[in-house]
Amino acid sequence: MHSEKAKSKAMKIAVAVQGVNSVSIGASDKLEVVGEEVDSVCLANCLRKKFCFAEIISVGEAKPQPPKPPPPPPYCHPICYESVYVYDPPPPNCSIL
Repeated sequence: MHSEKAKSKAMKIAVAVQGVNSVSIGASDKLEVVGEEVDSVCLANCLRKKFCFAEIISVGEAKPQPPKPPPPPPYCHPICYESVYVYDPPPPNCSIL
């Protein structure tokens, strides 16, 4: 694939096949397709119809990605309430004015 237009057409064709998870252009302009239960013969025939040449290099299982560890729970600061005591002395009983 020499032009960007041809690369984009090949990627569109590969994405249209059932079971394809991702498509990318790898080293030396080779189309890399990753998916589950992808019919490689059907994919090659679809590419041959448009480009007259398609070659299957290898077929294998996709490597499973290791599970990500769950994020740690956020730290919650304890809530402390300060108690304030207010003392209001009683007014004097005797007032002279």
